[in-house]
Amino acid sequence: MSIRYWSQIGVGLVVLGFASLVSLYEGSALMDNHWEWRYSAPFSELIYGRVAGPNDIIALDFFVYAGKYLPLFPGMMVISANYLFVLIGSRVFKQTGYRISLILSSVIHLALSFIISSSPTEGGNILFWLFLAIGLLKIIGAISLHLLPFMRIKGHLNQQ
Repeated sequence: MSIRYWSQIGVGLVVLGFASLVSLYEGSALMDNHWEWRYSAPFSELIYGRVAGPNDIIALDFFVYAGKYLPLFPGMMVISANYLFVLIGSRVFKQTGYRISLILSSVIHLALSFIISSSPTEGGNILFWLFLAIGLLKIIGAISLHLLPFMRIKGHLNQQ
């Protein structure tokens, strides 16, 4: 494996880590906004039922709050995580497994975009379009990887 590959992995991990820490910091404002607990703390409500105080809020809810109101760094997290997924997946999986993993992850992205499509906040709308674009790009990538061998054969036959 080359230095270019590992440097891309390193940069992707640094961007993912930085964006995660900033998103956690931005989302920690949820602790002070008790009127938002009902709408921005779905994971805490799933575990504890009703959020009664700031001690009941789980760290995952910080990402939800940051995504709703300050979507820049959560968007960077999504992009860098997908970049790492594609980069590592291209090395780890075989050709067929890689196409299948691209299709499955694109279905997850399209489902996430469908789930947040009715978000009333600007950040939710931005993340909707981001998930939708990433899902569609992964589908296009999987289809092009599937059709690439056929294009090579057709091009090879035309040269003869």
